[in-house]
Amino acid sequence: MKFLSTFRARLILSIFPIVAGVTTGALLLAERKFSVTYQKLFEEQFENQIGAVTQAKNKRFEALAAVLERLAENPEVLSSMGEKDYFKASMILRPSLEALARERLQSEFGPAPLRADARAGVKNALRPERRDLQPTKPGISANGTLGAPFIALIDARGDFITHPRPRAGKDFDEALSPEPAVVSRRSSVMPWLGKRDLAEVLTRQEVGYLIVEAGEKRGEQVREVFITPLREPGTEKLLGALLFGLPLPALADRALYEQTRRSESGEIMGGIYVEGRLVSSTVPENQKDVIAAAMEEALRKSSKERRQILVPIDGVQHRLIYRILNPDSPFPQAAQVNFYSLAPLHDEIHDLRRSAAGLGILALGVALLLVTIVSRGLSGPVRSLVTAAQEIEKGNYEVRVPVSRDELGRVSQSFNDMAAGLALQEKYRSVLNAVADRTIADRLIDNPGALGGELRQVTMLFCDIRGFTALTEKMPPHEVIELLNEHMTALTDVAYAHGGTVDKFVGDLIMVLFGAPEGSREDTLRAVRCAQAMQARRRVMNTTARHPLEIGIGLATGTVVAGCMGSDKRLSYTVLGHHVNLASRLCSIAQAGEIIADPATVEAAGTEVSSTPLPPMQLKGFSEPVQPHRIQA
Repeated sequence: MKFLSTFRARLILSIFPIVAGVTTGALLLAERKFSVTYQKLFEEQFENQIGAVTQAKNKRFEALAAVLERLAENPEVLSSMGEKDYFKASMILRPSLEALARERLQSEFGPAPLRADARAGVKNALRPERRDLQPTKPGISANGTLGAPFIALIDARGDFITHPRPRAGKDFDEALSPEPAVVSRRSSVMPWLGKRDLAEVLTRQEVGYLIVEAGEKRGEQVREVFITPLREPGTEKLLGALLFGLPLPALADRALYEQTRRSESGEIMGGIYVEGRLVSSTVPENQKDVIAAAMEEALRKSSKERRQILVPIDGVQHRLIYRILNPDSPFPQAAQVNFYSLAPLHDEIHDLRRSAAGLGILALGVALLLVTIVSRGLSGPVRSLVTAAQEIEKGNYEVRVPVSRDELGRVSQSFNDMAAGLALQEKYRSVLNAVADRTIADRLIDNPGALGGELRQVTMLFCDIRGFTALTEKMPPHEVIELLNEHMTALTDVAYAHGGTVDKFVGDLIMVLFGAPEGSREDTLRAVRCAQAMQARRRVMNTTARHPLEIGIGLATGTVVAGCMGSDKRLSYTVLGHHVNLASRLCSIAQAGEIIADPATVEAAGTEVSSTPLPPMQLKGFSEPVQPHRIQA
């Protein structure tokens, strides 16, 4: 039952990680897919917007670059700039620039954002109540509409050019005196350039971005400014530059904000980062500084034109993506910025996790129910296998288990075959142990070829009953066998107790080997001790035996041939050699209760054994006399 409980627990524990792993993997995959889709949607919207920006920028550049360069090459303008008559240069350029601005604004924003003037020409465009965009703190101010252009001149040092007011008494409507082009703190473009010289930077027409103030209602806006150098003819000396700026028509961050404000994924806010500030009509004022600081850090760390970063705002992560609008310009970089809150995404993922957790718990419950049902179906055959295995452990090889038609039935059939094989093997082992020494039997079972012929140093012990024939001549056969079996069993136990190997039984004689098939340095001493123990055991048995017996023992030590001998169908492990015959002859001359050994045995046994040498004897089969020794029992 304990096994079945463990089996059931393991089965449950193996199913639970699988269900939990599949649920977790599916959840992670869904989260990743959801996040990628969410981000891809944002990137597509950003790419659509920045694509419109790029397309509009390219069209504007194609439309304005050549025109502005032609205006910058006007000889009268260059002459006036060379003579530092900036008033005259301004009066020459302004009508063309205002007409150009009016044309572009009508093309990009629809009907003319500038107020129509009945008196076509320059005068009405220069009225005091009709101020063009001009630099102001900290950027550039303007009292006008969304389409109001920015027009200005700078000298060779990069300073904005200013002019005096018209002389008193002159009709202001008739005066062509422009307004002051520089108002307040921005008096130069040099902050754009840092320590660089304007002549080194402004080698060709460049595009930059400036912040303007479009009135109290419209707030700050960004103007894309074309900076066209004015050079002295012939010498290419930089006289100054013409600044002409228009609003960015395609950066409709308000439209994107309104489009996404009511969506489930949350609104997408955006703006233009320029001059270390974020200009936007959708971003709250308290978040602009955070975005601006994040942009400044991102631009400082990376020079990539396009990048994504994570920005924490009010404790909520936002994903921000930006793209540099003027990557190759020497003027400060401006970037289109869009960002959105990740809170809706996290809420969706939280809901997804909660749903996945519910499904996972349901799946685990179903799995638990199925495991319980399956384990109960398996418990019967498994219980039978456990019980049968315990019986085999006890030595009952006749046990069998029922066989079904499923996979467990194949296991049961294999178990029954194994039990039958074990039973047969145990029978063979029992028979082999009965007809051979158990050490030899174990060696033959483990490796049938392990007991081939070999030379070994062995001490042979022959033990024979004195007067056995006369004693048993008139005894019934079964009593003879009982008497002999009792005697041999006792002596065999003594032989095993002293590490001997019982070679054979020949009638009333038992032959024991010490040193084969396995030997040690104390083989001879153990053989002597075994002979003494046999005599002692027989004397003890004679005190209670119906038929007392006396035994004589012979010992001989030497090199013999040891191995399995016989035919292909019947083998017996034994030893052959001169010393085997010597042990047999010494046993035959031993009287009742005596232990007779050859000199080699006495010498190998050492001083621990007491012996008495006997007169040399001529033994049958030996050409030379042998001096036996009587070992004290």
